[in-house]
Amino acid sequence: MPSSFDYQEAGQQKSKGCPKWQVWVACSLLIAIGLGVGLGVGLSNQKVVQAPDPTTTTPVKTTSVVQSTTSDATTQPIPDEGPWTNYRLPDYIIPSHYALTLHPNMTTDLYTGSNAITLEITKETKYILVHVDDELNITAVKLGAVDGTEMNVVREFRYPAYEFYVIEAENMLSTGGYVLTLDFQGWLIGKIVGLYKSDYTDPNTGEAKAMVGSDMEPTDARKAYACFDEPAMKIEYTTTLIHLPEHVALSNMDVDTNVTRDDGLVATTFHKSVPMPTYLGCFAIGEFTYIEAFSTKRNISLRVYIPPFQLSTGRADYALEVMKVYFDFYEEYFAWDYSLPKCDMISIPNFGTGAMENWGLITYRETNLLWDPVESSTSNKQRVAAVVAHEMVHQWFGNIVTMKWWDNIWLNEGFASFFEYVGMEKAEPDWKLMSHFVIDDLQPVMRIDSVVTSHPIVVPVQSPSEITSVFDSISYSKGATVLRMMRDILGEEDFIGGIRNYLRRHIYGNADEKDLWAAVQEYMDNNSSRTINITATMDPWIRQMGFPIVVVENDLTATQNHFLTDPNADLTSLPASPYNYAWTVDVTHTTSANTSAIERQTMEIGATGFTLNVAVADGEWYKLNPGEPGYYRVNYVPEMWTNISEQFILNHTEYPEIDRSNLLDDAFNLAAASYISYPQALNMTRYLDQEYSYFAWDTFSAGSSYIRIMLENTPIYPLFKDYYRSKVKPVADFLGWNASVGSHEDKLNRYVTLALALRYDDVDALGNATDLFTQWIDDATFFVHPDIRQLVYRYGLPAVNATREWNIMLERYTIEQVASEKTNLLRGLTSTEEVVLIDRMLEYSKNESIIRSQDFFNCITYISYTPTGNSMAWAWVQLNWEYMVDRFGIEDRNLGRLVPNIVSDYNTELQLWEVESFFERYPEAGAGASGRLNAVNEIKTNIKWMENNQAPISDWLQSQ
Repeated sequence: MPSSFDYQEAGQQKSKGCPKWQVWVACSLLIAIGLGVGLGVGLSNQKVVQAPDPTTTTPVKTTSVVQSTTSDATTQPIPDEGPWTNYRLPDYIIPSHYALTLHPNMTTDLYTGSNAITLEITKETKYILVHVDDELNITAVKLGAVDGTEMNVVREFRYPAYEFYVIEAENMLSTGGYVLTLDFQGWLIGKIVGLYKSDYTDPNTGEAKAMVGSDMEPTDARKAYACFDEPAMKIEYTTTLIHLPEHVALSNMDVDTNVTRDDGLVATTFHKSVPMPTYLGCFAIGEFTYIEAFSTKRNISLRVYIPPFQLSTGRADYALEVMKVYFDFYEEYFAWDYSLPKCDMISIPNFGTGAMENWGLITYRETNLLWDPVESSTSNKQRVAAVVAHEMVHQWFGNIVTMKWWDNIWLNEGFASFFEYVGMEKAEPDWKLMSHFVIDDLQPVMRIDSVVTSHPIVVPVQSPSEITSVFDSISYSKGATVLRMMRDILGEEDFIGGIRNYLRRHIYGNADEKDLWAAVQEYMDNNSSRTINITATMDPWIRQMGFPIVVVENDLTATQNHFLTDPNADLTSLPASPYNYAWTVDVTHTTSANTSAIERQTMEIGATGFTLNVAVADGEWYKLNPGEPGYYRVNYVPEMWTNISEQFILNHTEYPEIDRSNLLDDAFNLAAASYISYPQALNMTRYLDQEYSYFAWDTFSAGSSYIRIMLENTPIYPLFKDYYRSKVKPVADFLGWNASVGSHEDKLNRYVTLALALRYDDVDALGNATDLFTQWIDDATFFVHPDIRQLVYRYGLPAVNATREWNIMLERYTIEQVASEKTNLLRGLTSTEEVVLIDRMLEYSKNESIIRSQDFFNCITYISYTPTGNSMAWAWVQLNWEYMVDRFGIEDRNLGRLVPNIVSDYNTELQLWEVESFFERYPEAGAGASGRLNAVNEIKTNIKWMENNQAPISDWLQSQ
């Protein structure tokens, strides 16, 4: 599953704070006095999609804790002790097979089903536990031995704390085989997890259509049916889907039989699956057609399923093209054949995450699967290529070998996040993909991992909220970075040999990080000429948060420290680390005398330091971590920083472009942490009017955005804006607005640099955006290249009196069928600074016919990117918190990230008070617990930053 935090477009940064402080104070006062109508949207606690009236339909949700087959059992209290008081399922109840039947009715929006679970009991017990969500109604329970002997069930009860449904037998169940059958009933609406209905419109006919899809990871299978919902319990499925004859039914496996029933419905039964965890189960029913290719080696069917109207658009063609490349490549690269007889991909119109790697039936958000060759941008194309690669990797890492428990989710997501780039290099060899890895994964996660509220890659989790919360950039991007670093240390041959050994050792089973290290060590011991302790080298990178900074002194001695952005951080708050926040660091370096020669030295975890094996004359430079394979920052002596900045001005191409990106990233972050001064860091930007590399500009854009946000409400900001505009204008003018020309990186860089020029009020850029926007408003057929459309929509909209243009954009948004273009239009709609229009957009976010559930959090977050919008979004979120919890659930990871996304750049005591007060009013954080800690920590750091850095930055800007 790709992370749901990666929807923000490349090159875009938030515009936070509030130069219009009156708006912020007014919004705060509305909240403080508890008005029920702030911003015209109210305090509704009702879901957007209401379940049918239970008085007129069969009830689904059960509110009782105890159900029973005996008349007096409802009065019996739940015992204080029993297997249900442990959040993990008992290991002496081992399920082996599901005979699962699901009948979703898209007319009544109800579904019914049955799961006959074959299981073995290895220790006598009276209780069998399964996972069942509290909104899933269990309508019948039957327990029997595999020989057909029926067992009496005396009581059934729920244990809500761990979402258990407990079946109590009348007599002790001896060891042996049993079949537990549970019938159930649930709703298809009001959610986009579990089993649910998704609506869309056929643009050719205008007809409303519906399909059923599913999304089960991490703990949402229990929302769909009764099951053993833990990753280590791998179970064979025999699935039957009941549906209308005009519909197609899909699941993980290929079809075994289609039987038309007496009622005219069709029962599609699929072949028995390989053993798999419940989170990989997938079910889809609707009007689908497909395009198809076949794998090279074994002629495996590879299909992309789409609604019939999409067939002629060609939007699925690119996904199928790269899917075949990846499939063929990964079978060879991982040295293990794909496990199933077919592999399908399908987009779902309303899908909460980016994609889901369900074995044999991979599901996608439309923007991540469908690419229109005319209407979609270069970045959209790279996004589709990346997400398809990510999900294909999961067919091996995650599906064939699964983590034992969610604390090691990085063994799924880190592997997929790294190997997606390896696969993409085969599909798109001209895209410089490992350089993209540095700016898209490595550098962003370093910024996140440098605060005291970060967490290790391997972190204990128990509840569904905690499990959901670890689907973050630490598991994905840091996990991928650790694997990339291990490949650099071991070399490609030993690295992939060890990874293949890991796959073979745990084929169709489960593993943790110890199993990974052991498998790689075994391969190294038997096949490599190198001697290395894999656990000692790699374990510190996943068992403790953060990373080191390598500090180089004048005498070329190097030491390491734990790098933290806040130089005044309370280190006593850090959790205990088995390695005392030290790492085995593989330090690489090169010099200006020979930039192609890379030396390698190891800084052992217990060493006080070592002397760099480099020789440089006066005025020459050396560079640590060339290519940035290592997960560490580097601080040089001031003279060396001066040499580097002067070399940038003299001839910046002496450094490869990814090294320029690395140096800019280190400089900005070292200044924030007070390792170097901000004038030293800003000196590194003086050459930028000569810089044309996308990778350097993307890093600069990310690094400078923090300074911009902090200074936006200060007298310094005009100086800052003038200086940065002067640096970006040459490259923005050079790349221009003709988006059809240039290399892949030029096209991406055009977006980044034009966005900066527009942000800093470049007159020419604003004039072009306004002209293009006006022509597009006046003529819907006027073609704006997709690479620049979002900028045109965001910056071409008039600052005031824009109601007419905004309404036209809204109308086009509601009828748009290209998913990527719909995102562009949403960014345009949410970029206005007009209070009335922001208010309307906030209200529309509750209306499913305008803003789908999958886009709700993006909508609110996008609104927060402008100063006025941020103030209003924050006020609205506070007023509507209970509504959002009711609609999405406190365990929703996107809800957990919403408030941190809005407030984490605040930098005043008043704003800190507002945020802390909100957290006190709503202490239940769910999946947002760690995000709340991060947000408060960041605001406090921002306040200190303002106190310490305004004056030196002001002085430097004036000197320029």
